[in-house]
Amino acid sequence: MGFRTTDPQRSLLESEFLLPAKKRRILEKSWAIPFRDEILPLIDEELFRDAFKERGRPNVSIQMQVGLHILKEWNDLTDEQVIENLQFNLQWHAALGLTADTADISQKTLHNFRKRMLDLGLGRQIFETVTAGLVKKTGVSLAVQRLDSTHVVSNIAKLSRLGLLTETVTHFLKDLRREHEALLSGVSKALVERYLDREGYFADAKRDEVPRRLDRVSRDMLWLVQRFKEVEALHDFESFVIMQRVFGEQCDVLESASAGKGGKRGKDAVRPREPREVGADSVQSPHDPDATYGHKGKGYEVQIAETCGEDEDLRLVTHVSVNGAHESDTHATVPVIEALDKAGMKPEVIIADTAYGGGENIVEAAKRDVELVAPVQDPAKNEPRDNDVPCATDEPAPRPAGLAGWSFSSDFHKVLTCTAGQAPITAKRDGKFILAVFSAEHCADCPFAAGCPASKLRNGTRRLRKRPAAIATEVRQYEQRQPSFKTRYKIRSGVESTNREAKQRHGLAKPRVRGRARLELAVHLKVLALNAKRTCGYYLQLAAAEIRLEPQMALAG
Repeated sequence: MGFRTTDPQRSLLESEFLLPAKKRRILEKSWAIPFRDEILPLIDEELFRDAFKERGRPNVSIQMQVGLHILKEWNDLTDEQVIENLQFNLQWHAALGLTADTADISQKTLHNFRKRMLDLGLGRQIFETVTAGLVKKTGVSLAVQRLDSTHVVSNIAKLSRLGLLTETVTHFLKDLRREHEALLSGVSKALVERYLDREGYFADAKRDEVPRRLDRVSRDMLWLVQRFKEVEALHDFESFVIMQRVFGEQCDVLESASAGKGGKRGKDAVRPREPREVGADSVQSPHDPDATYGHKGKGYEVQIAETCGEDEDLRLVTHVSVNGAHESDTHATVPVIEALDKAGMKPEVIIADTAYGGGENIVEAAKRDVELVAPVQDPAKNEPRDNDVPCATDEPAPRPAGLAGWSFSSDFHKVLTCTAGQAPITAKRDGKFILAVFSAEHCADCPFAAGCPASKLRNGTRRLRKRPAAIATEVRQYEQRQPSFKTRYKIRSGVESTNREAKQRHGLAKPRVRGRARLELAVHLKVLALNAKRTCGYYLQLAAAEIRLEPQMALAG
């Protein structure tokens, strides 16, 4: 196909122009018009030039195809439903600027276009390009943003441990029968029957039968791995590679055990590992080997950052990314800030819950000129809650003791003054520590000497030597107990409604895809659809406000 951009010239045969006046006025007040005028023009078709290098018939409009995928995720539809709406829904015709005879596409074209987006890794670029354009158009402030994660599950069944091993063997044998049927002849009829011809043989096991059947499937898996590991045709065979990985994660081979008669292994040749011995990053389904296990269950964690200015009528999601379910949010803070910076949407302040806090993250965020407003664990108080500020009180605290009364540079790498307001006579870096020395003259009669965190030396001077992260932690532990922090922090909880909106309205809770790459594409398109929906609603509100103002302006005139 040859690359061709969309012709901006509109046709008089578009459905909008063929409607009766009454219906046209209704259509003009719907989401379709701002979608066509504000969203579609932001789709950068040049991103797809490399996808259509080959000569031949020109590509179907890229704007239209990206727009279709946004509408697909806006309404959480299947491909069949997308095609039906494209053919018969007048709002879709208007939103995509189509005439009745051009409003058609095949399922194969939709599939192939998604594959191109996947192969080129364009999900993030499309999301960032359109979102940055919306920010610029609407004037949404990026200064303050909030960050949270939400758990999603790809299109997989939740399997027990026995179910995982059984489904892994079944998946391999089915693929072997389909792709290398000759090799299946080397597998015993009884083993094949257990997994291919007697469905449910393992799945319906009662609780007291599970250990015995787990031993059986472990031995079967060991035999299959040993039988085919030298077969060159299966070295890159996906289901065999997955089976080897699952076996390595879930079972131990006992080296002292000898092979039984006919090469069969005895019952003690393999031992299923104890659940606590299996890593959280282990395979959870042979149909999606990228899914992992975390405290919220099997699947993935999606990081979402959005604008949250108090006076803003429109809030946009500025960042979305996918992590393994086993990965801690603590490790996501800095990558999210860096991604926002790279996309040109870096905030001045980012608000997050305790999981994103900690001294290290506060310091690293400050190095990147971002203030991280997140509580940290306070060993002197109860465990903090996600939806509120830990340790906050309604009464102002007394004058801070310890490091909370000192002042530091924004990244906590330099001491400016102590609680008494004295600057150090020496302030420098000492490896991973910062070092500050205060004169004996100033420290001799200091009223705060009893609680001073600096060590007193023999010559009367005092010295502070601490890691920046430890300082940031102690300072934050004091700050988060103040009413002002609670007031500032309370806006964070609003991001949870965004998570619910994406999951319940746009199908983010369980997308119809498997594998991390496909999930990332689906997630970016779904959240982009959320931004598009919010933006269309915002422009409709502006239009309604202008209409209400017109009679008042006429009276004033």
